[in-house]
Amino acid sequence: MAITRSFTNAFEVTDYTEELLLVPNTWGLVNSLGLFRNEGVTQHSITIESHQGTLAVIADKVRGERNNVNKDELRTLRSLPIPHFPLDDAIKPEDVQGKRAYGSVDAAETEAAVMQRKIERIRRNHAVTMETARCFAITNGAIYAPNGTVAGNYYTEFGVTRKEVGFALTTGTTEVLSKIEEVIAHIQDNILTGEMAYTVTALCSPEFFQALITHPKISEAYKYYTSTQEPLRQRLGGATAVYRQFDFGGVNFVEYRGSYNGARLIPVNEAYFMPRGTEDMFISYFSPANRFSFVNTIGEEAYMFTIRAPDDSQITIQSEHNALHLIRRPQAIVRATTTTV
Repeated sequence: MAITRSFTNAFEVTDYTEELLLVPNTWGLVNSLGLFRNEGVTQHSITIESHQGTLAVIADKVRGERNNVNKDELRTLRSLPIPHFPLDDAIKPEDVQGKRAYGSVDAAETEAAVMQRKIERIRRNHAVTMETARCFAITNGAIYAPNGTVAGNYYTEFGVTRKEVGFALTTGTTEVLSKIEEVIAHIQDNILTGEMAYTVTALCSPEFFQALITHPKISEAYKYYTSTQEPLRQRLGGATAVYRQFDFGGVNFVEYRGSYNGARLIPVNEAYFMPRGTEDMFISYFSPANRFSFVNTIGEEAYMFTIRAPDDSQITIQSEHNALHLIRRPQAIVRATTTTV
């Protein structure tokens, strides 16, 4: 603990304690789960060619009769735009001149330290935007572009309807396991990847998760759910420390409390069931930066540039990421509510 001159009386001294950092929660569960596979593209839109595969049981025929005829697959093309998310900042001499460095007693601020703080904040904002956009795709089945610069809904594009199941968790006699089986059966019937090796995860709002684990049909199972190995249901330690988890009925239920600017990423009293471990259901497409030197190059997750003004009056920090978080099989995501649908 250092002693420094008082801020209120120049003839007195005071103890200068460790700085207090108030950092907003950076919710990043969907990013960290690895649901979405990242893929760079060279243009600012993508084109998807869909093949509607068919299988048929071959009927028997009398020898000499006209044979059964195989059918070609149905192909369709869809084009989707990739939204543009820019974020700029700047450093001016007055940000450094006469300023005390963060957390120090008498050290002067430096250009490098200011630059580091601003770049770190920009990086976090891009990560937050990506998390929000991915959650928006899962919960709304749509492209995230809050200003309306682009638009698109995956259910409309692919001509499918979202499955919704009311778990009726407010009713004590509800057979919750039957509801879970209904969800799993729908995913199995509609994933249409030919894959058999995948798991099912449910991202739950705190209200849904609480109603689930306290339901009379579930509470005993939760009570004895590997409690000795998972103190406070994984709230302590580990990469998912702030997320309670519960495996039941073949589903990994995960409580997600994430929100930004007052908007919940998983709406109140809702949960979203989805398959994990599939090859191409969730893909994030990244297009190149809006710069001549990146024209027609493979897009990266994010870009950042620093430009010092010719008159040395400021340093501009420019950043952007261009991302479309696509759900290629939206019919395999199930929306659940604590009440009946």
